[in-house]
Amino acid sequence: MVTTIVALSTVIATGVLLWWRHLDGVIHPGQQVDPLDGMPAELRTAALILTDARHLSMMWPVLGLGSDGNWPNVLSAELIEFGAVIDVQMVGGQKLTDWTNAETTDALAQYLGVPKVLVSQTSPGFLRVELRTFDTLAASVTAPDLASTGVDLEAVPVGIREDGRTWLLRVLYAHILLAGAMGSGKGSVLWSLINGIGPAIKAGFVDVWMADPKGGMEFGRGERLWIRFETTADGILAMLTEAVSVMDERAARLRAAGVRKHVPTVDEPLILIVIDEAAALSSYVNREQQEQFRQLTGLLLSKGRAVGVSVIAALQDPSKETMPNRQLFPVRVGLRLDEPTQTAMVHGQGAKDRGALCHEIPDTTPGVGYVGEDGTTEFVRVRAFWISDDQADAIVDAYAPIPMAPPATVDDDFDPSTFDPDHIPGEDDEQGWAA
Repeated sequence: MVTTIVALSTVIATGVLLWWRHLDGVIHPGQQVDPLDGMPAELRTAALILTDARHLSMMWPVLGLGSDGNWPNVLSAELIEFGAVIDVQMVGGQKLTDWTNAETTDALAQYLGVPKVLVSQTSPGFLRVELRTFDTLAASVTAPDLASTGVDLEAVPVGIREDGRTWLLRVLYAHILLAGAMGSGKGSVLWSLINGIGPAIKAGFVDVWMADPKGGMEFGRGERLWIRFETTADGILAMLTEAVSVMDERAARLRAAGVRKHVPTVDEPLILIVIDEAAALSSYVNREQQEQFRQLTGLLLSKGRAVGVSVIAALQDPSKETMPNRQLFPVRVGLRLDEPTQTAMVHGQGAKDRGALCHEIPDTTPGVGYVGEDGTTEFVRVRAFWISDDQADAIVDAYAPIPMAPPATVDDDFDPSTFDPDHIPGEDDEQGWAA
């Protein structure tokens, strides 16, 4: 829950107003009032500094962020679940990197007495400074109880956000790139997503085509959920070829009917293609297969969204060589990555300055990552639900489509002319008379 404090240039909390009144002589002598009443203990030092012009006049030049008579302007402040957020106007002539480099953020954290400070840009010349007193995503979160109805394919619950709200992931009319080092929690994200769309799978509104190049070790337990399940390079490429054919046929029908955006039905469901460890097809097969994978995924990513064909690709190395069409994914999830350059590969140049710190995620928090979407420059820090093996089995049992009964067999040797409606089996045949 976010508590708005006040939009004044040097105020961080309602209780701090008393401090300002004290400076102005409003509080009478001898009156016993705590100027920081209601302020969390972890933020008291920061509140004292940020609400006192004398402290600020000392802090800015020490940190190299201002000079006498030319200070950054603190515009507003909010107390939030994990600390506080300060909106700041930069000094004219400053660069974003003057604030976002690791040395400056560490110096700010030490000066203000908080464990961590993060700085991101909200608009040219304006910054969001987060004072983090603890990590709201440090503990794993279990998935909610299995649902029976009510799936919004454009807002599938996959985990929680840093602000405590549910992390919703768009599946319909989107493609998702999921990147993370080994053990970063890619499986948790994918199983959480499957759990979220489970009722739609069972009802027939979503067909999942699963590619598991690791021989089915990760997703073989869910085989009853998948309409297509392939584990070999040849099988996966054949599946993608079929998906392109289905996509083109559906596009032709929609074009003939004058429909610009497909709405999934039981007869024409959303086809969700999940490719785990995509590098197995893009880098670790022969050159001909690599080129075929590049062409097929390029077609699906560039033409599939409007006709209800979505792709989710998971991989460890987000380089151009590993995922050649990565720019065609409008939704990108970066879990723990090894290097800052890999963060840029997932979220684009300047992502670190805008708050995406995938390379700083500790290995003790699998499932934590930063989500970016086309159309916004902001990133959301999230953590996927933890799905155990037993929970995965329960998801499969709950949402596996009920197989259709095979058609009744017909006795081709039956002669209608020999049918006797008065015949009683067991009595009127030779065995019956013998009995």
